[in-house]
Amino acid sequence: MTRSEWATLCDARLKASGITNFSALEICDVGRESQGVSLAPPEIELLDNAIKLIDVLQYVRRAGGVDPVLINSWYRSPDYNQVIGGVPNSMHLTLGAADIVKVNWTPKQVADLLDNSPYRQQLGIGRYKTFTHVDIRGIIGRSSPARWGKNV
Repeated sequence: MTRSEWATLCDARLKASGITNFSALEICDVGRESQGVSLAPPEIELLDNAIKLIDVLQYVRRAGGVDPVLINSWYRSPDYNQVIGGVPNSMHLTLGAADIVKVNWTPKQVADLLDNSPYRQQLGIGRYKTFTHVDIRGIIGRSSPARWGKNV
């Protein structure tokens, strides 16, 4: 599937689901390269996971007033995940994880928000110096919750 085909299919599905704050190329920037490996598009069936994750991201977006949530990394194809050093069974492979930054918030504030959210028992939350990892492992049937890292 080409970048354009992915964007058309995914954006139509997002629009049909009433999602206006996230786009296909935020979910998967098809063609992005790292160390000579191009990011391939996900299987379209995985979009259900992205839509479930968007519910959590909208919760983050609305907290404390509406501030944008920026996506550093969402979907990773297996080859792309490997070359960037991702773990073999990364939640990014499922469309069920994103590394995020909320404008005007620190990564610690975002992680603390998620840790105290109604979703907390179903999430994986990674605390990093410059971003927060969030995944919906429990929502899609993986063992949860999971926590790691420190915001230092």
